[in-house]
Amino acid sequence: METIEEKRVYVKFCFKLRKSSSGTFELLKQAFGDDVLSRTTFFEWFNRFKEGRTSIEDNERSVRPSTSKTNEIVALNREIIRNNRRLTIREVAEDVGISHGSCQEVLTKKLGMSRIAAKFVPRLIDTVIKG
Repeated sequence: METIEEKRVYVKFCFKLRKSSSGTFELLKQAFGDDVLSRTTFFEWFNRFKEGRTSIEDNERSVRPSTSKTNEIVALNREIIRNNRRLTIREVAEDVGISHGSCQEVLTKKLGMSRIAAKFVPRLIDTVIKG
């Protein structure tokens, strides 16, 4: 399975050979079948190369830093759960002041916890109980 960058290389290669856009798209469909770039994405990249673009990499994007997954927030989540393991994710999120999804990610991925019998426990205990 090719990455999206590798598929862009193929588009650029065919462009350099002066193949038509529709002919190139047909070649890519033959080569990749269902794993081909979408028609819209293909034509966007073909036109970028036509306009003089040389790079196959995405443009840099400005990303807003996450404020809901900082070390302080993770520590606060850990402390709240230690004080009361029966809290729901929604209750913890409200106490900390972050979204439900961010709270869930902190608890499961950053702290390695999962819910067993209405309590948050470290995953190691979860594995021992199920194992």
